[in-house]
Amino acid sequence: MKLADLSDAQLLDSLKTVCGQGRVVLARLLAHLIEVEERRLHLEAACPSMFQFCVRRLSMSEDEACRRIHAARLACRFPDLLARIERGELTLSTIALLHDALTESSYEELVEAAAGKSKAQVQALLARRSPSPDVPAAITPIPMQPAIPTLGTASVCPADAAAGPQLVPLSETRHKVQFTASDELRNKLERARDLLRHANADGDLTSVLRQQGELSRATRRAVFERDGERCTFTDAEGNRCPATTWLELDHVVARGRGGSSELANLRVRCRAHNRLHAEQTFGKQHVERKIHERRHPRRRGYASENCELAASGLVNMGFRRADVRRALDAVSAHHRSEALDTLPVQTILREALAVLT
Repeated sequence: MKLADLSDAQLLDSLKTVCGQGRVVLARLLAHLIEVEERRLHLEAACPSMFQFCVRRLSMSEDEACRRIHAARLACRFPDLLARIERGELTLSTIALLHDALTESSYEELVEAAAGKSKAQVQALLARRSPSPDVPAAITPIPMQPAIPTLGTASVCPADAAAGPQLVPLSETRHKVQFTASDELRNKLERARDLLRHANADGDLTSVLRQQGELSRATRRAVFERDGERCTFTDAEGNRCPATTWLELDHVVARGRGGSSELANLRVRCRAHNRLHAEQTFGKQHVERKIHERRHPRRRGYASENCELAASGLVNMGFRRADVRRALDAVSAHHRSEALDTLPVQTILREALAVLT
């Protein structure tokens, strides 16, 4: 039936029906996204993130992908949101506003108060619940334009001087470095920043420059060159993961299963697909436990976080992990537990080395 053949009343009724169906479809879409992420199917589809999966495989716009993933992850915590979306009580825009304010204790009250409200009304609701301080008044001076130098003036043009290299001390041990870079140097810095994302999440340039020595190691360089500085994961259809950042070295045969660090047993994987391989090899719960232990060192049995840091350093120096643990237990026994929390890493290392050697 053509829409032009409908009466005005029929057209409006049909439009309401379609809107209701759209809300039902949206809730089902979010439920699907929750299950896809839980099963890691986006990684199996050679996508390093749910965002890439939604944009590349589901043809969503970037804005659509962000809003839907955001809402799906919140609905994973609070499944009741899906029913409220179906009923039209909440939209993706209002859910995005509520995201940071929703907790297990505030959920019922806040969602009830926001149901059926517009975006502006929800913003006002949140402002009443958690007022923000007034924006401070400020007057920002606008610098005067520098005078255009006349012919024969020997002084340097201020614009040229500002564009040149600068090394300005900010404190006794900190300095501001400023210079103009060519496209080639900029591309190299961006490339190094991407390659080091696994160890430098925010892309801090100081860390990038400091860690360049790590990229010079022959094996690491050979693996990255062989694999084209891109994640090597491919899905069942032969599609390769496009990730060129957050890259890590992955062992084809895991080290925990006897795999070597020879070139043939190494490959480039993005962090997401590296973790997927670990989960497939050792199990999801095992990997999550190890990540939790890394974030909470005392769960490994060491007496303090600095003891854990010392343990990592000693293992990297070539000592066996069992010997390291024995030495650190001996160090811990010589100090009160409350003193260990403030004992410097250097002191722990020195006392542990005395035991080990």
